[in-house]
Amino acid sequence: MFEPKDLTVYLDAMDSDGHRDRLSYGAMLAQLWNAHLVVAFSPEDIALDLHAGYVRGAAIRDFMAARNAWKVKSEEAVRNLIARTNEEFGITCELRICEGEAGEALMLHARHTSLSVLGVGRHPERRTGVLDLSGDVIFASGRPTLLLPAGWQAYRLPEKIVVGWNASREAARAIADAMPFLSRAKAVHLVVVPEQKILHLLGQEPGADIALHLARHGVPVTLDRLEGGDAGRLMVNRAREIGAELIVMGAYGQPKVSEFVFGSATKTLLSSSETPILLSR
Repeated sequence: MFEPKDLTVYLDAMDSDGHRDRLSYGAMLAQLWNAHLVVAFSPEDIALDLHAGYVRGAAIRDFMAARNAWKVKSEEAVRNLIARTNEEFGITCELRICEGEAGEALMLHARHTSLSVLGVGRHPERRTGVLDLSGDVIFASGRPTLLLPAGWQAYRLPEKIVVGWNASREAARAIADAMPFLSRAKAVHLVVVPEQKILHLLGQEPGADIALHLARHGVPVTLDRLEGGDAGRLMVNRAREIGAELIVMGAYGQPKVSEFVFGSATKTLLSSSETPILLSR
């Protein structure tokens, strides 16, 4: 519920088009909260390069030289971008080169800060990067994760937010983690989909109790009870209808991005979302 005092922005060398947007969004939050910004940069992993296995003989030396030159160039580009961001936003920022890190090693950067910002919405022609394989940041860090869609350039706090509620532990954690956003929003829509399997958790007036909890904290909340079989899709559609700038969800399931809120949304829906998503586990 307290404003975060440090956050991590993950940058993937294989998704350089999204670096500026992701870093600027994280810097905006750091400036607002007077927080320290950690930039965790994942260079390209040679094990994920589909061409590496076909290189033979003398070509190996040329291949490695080209890779090293590209690595130096990509790291220099990130350092220059951080320098410009520091100057623009006036924040404290550090760069961590996550050479050879994946899974738990990458996750630890998130665990040691209050919030992580990741990219989502990959270009289909781009090769797989290290962060594509890291569900640990979301499911094992114990910290909230903000997934920023490709091309998102609204460098401000969200004014309209959609929150999913199914009375689960994960949903309750998500609301608590999202309070720095919810308390500053102009409109918060609490979406409840009273599916038969969770009616016993929601009570006689589904969503009324948690809406009252938010109202006590000064959150301008509206309760939306929606009917349908795909809660995740209903939430995304509601966000689109009201022009929401953030969706808040509780994440649960196996440590992979394809299983999250209510178990009804898919990796395809996640990767195509037009709205940032705050996930908590």
